[in-house]
Amino acid sequence: MRFVLLLIIVLWVHLGDLGSAWLYDGGAWRDVGILRNVRDLLVILLAATCLLTVRIPSRLLLPILAYGGLAGLYLLFNRSDVLFSTLLASLGTLIIPVLFFLVGFYCVRLRWQLRGCVYLLLAIGIASTAFGAWEEQHTDFWINTLDFPGYMLNVKGLLIGANPDTGMPWNFYANTDLDRRAAGLLASPLAQGMFLAVMALVSVACLERHARWLGFTLCLFLFMGIWMSGTRGGMLAASVALVGYLATGSTLFRGSSVRLLVVVLACVILTFASYRTVLFSLQLKDGSTVGHWMALQKNLQDLPRVILFGAGLGQQGSIAAQLGVTTIGGGEGAIFSIAFQLGLPAALLFLWFYGNLARTLWHGHSQHQDAMSLAMFWLALGITPTLISSEHMLAVSGTGAFWLLCGATLRSLPRASHSVVGTPI
Repeated sequence: MRFVLLLIIVLWVHLGDLGSAWLYDGGAWRDVGILRNVRDLLVILLAATCLLTVRIPSRLLLPILAYGGLAGLYLLFNRSDVLFSTLLASLGTLIIPVLFFLVGFYCVRLRWQLRGCVYLLLAIGIASTAFGAWEEQHTDFWINTLDFPGYMLNVKGLLIGANPDTGMPWNFYANTDLDRRAAGLLASPLAQGMFLAVMALVSVACLERHARWLGFTLCLFLFMGIWMSGTRGGMLAASVALVGYLATGSTLFRGSSVRLLVVVLACVILTFASYRTVLFSLQLKDGSTVGHWMALQKNLQDLPRVILFGAGLGQQGSIAAQLGVTTIGGGEGAIFSIAFQLGLPAALLFLWFYGNLARTLWHGHSQHQDAMSLAMFWLALGITPTLISSEHMLAVSGTGAFWLLCGATLRSLPRASHSVVGTPI
């Protein structure tokens, strides 16, 4: 039953906005937002059940309890003058990583279950890439057919960040000329890019023993989806993760010379593919890069003010930004969002959890020659730069799959008493 619930959550997370906008139907069901609340409640219940019933490695359990406990104390002893609903939403955003990790750890116990989850996510990724290629050329679908602007405003509360002429979120566009970025089935270019970054490497890892070249073909296809989304964080994460995986994986290409040749070839292709984007960003020729740079400077400037205790829940982050109640910081970067609300100690606790998670994944690969553990390890490293540039790590649709697969991969590893070296996914 728990595995079925996981599959439902996977579908709910990645198709939720598109499905909800369709059910909203221009105002026919204005309370469709309750579906998101039900999903969040289900995730919380499964995560809590995991903590109460499953033995979690202490290197992960201790930082989870410390970080989550400290965040909970800030909810109980509120120091900021904001609505309780805002406090609760802000808290939920900050603990998304641990919640989804625990759900994956609880719901997947066997290797075939991990395979089933991965194949479902891959199917969503492939379909989302194909749909993104179509809808990128048909913006009228979002505006006239789906009334996505009305859904974003009236259900999701998008008060800031929408094009005043169309009502569409600005992140659907690459520039002021309104060149479109692919949003896919996730109905968000930013989430699309990061989700596809995860699935691109997973496609190689899960198929390397049975259909290696099919895995590479799917990886290339999903990389095209990342580039269509225009998500630079996703581009960087996928590139770092793929090169790292190819360089350190010993089961994909057994010969060191072949492996080196493939790594060099991948680096050349990625360099040519991203050259213009990188050059454009370094020259600060687009508003997004300028905004990230200004936000980083403001974050570093204000950080000394929140070294110990932060400014309180709801004083930073995406929730506060939409409500216009941000009081400190520049508004970019997951690690800054944590620090500005809960203080630097909480940010360090989160990094403790994240570092231990990466180390545990590496140990899973070292002990069992497990391709999925290696893939998730390199994805963890690839996503790391977004800690200071965006809130991808605290977004359900963007990195929900990553956190779920981290938990599922570790839980499904062979136990020491009956481990089998080289057990495939």
